[in-house]
Amino acid sequence: MRLKGFLIVLILFVFVGCNEIQRPKKPDNFIKEDLMVDVLYDISLMRTLRTYNMNEMRSLGIVPDSLIYKKYNIDSLQFAESINYYSVNFNDYAALWEEVNKRLIAQRDKLQFNQNDEDSIRNAAEKIKGDSINRQAKSKDSLLMLEEAQDSILAPIGN
Repeated sequence: MRLKGFLIVLILFVFVGCNEIQRPKKPDNFIKEDLMVDVLYDISLMRTLRTYNMNEMRSLGIVPDSLIYKKYNIDSLQFAESINYYSVNFNDYAALWEEVNKRLIAQRDKLQFNQNDEDSIRNAAEKIKGDSINRQAKSKDSLLMLEEAQDSILAPIGN
């Protein structure tokens, strides 16, 4: 009997508690979608850089978040309120991240293409260098063989 009463009260609290989920209102200094995509893209790049170059960033006195806020002329409160608003509107928030993801993939592909070009240039340069070394070695070998042949021609027969 007590358990039934407890369950009824618990269910009542759940229904009353979840009944009025208040969505945040659009902030006065709301960051528009295009700018928010740029900000999120740069934040994604900075987070990636942090994992690789954190000590170097510290030594240079770079504070990534402050750098981004300064670049886009926004502050942390404006960013937090805008993110809060976007995150409640799931479709808008997902669309923002989808655009950021597209830009990150395009940047990765561009860097990969450039890396492949550099690798092919490096491979070609090494091949040319290797070919010139082989030619020099072959020319030295042929000179030695020529000298040996001349020595055998000049050597007396039957000594």
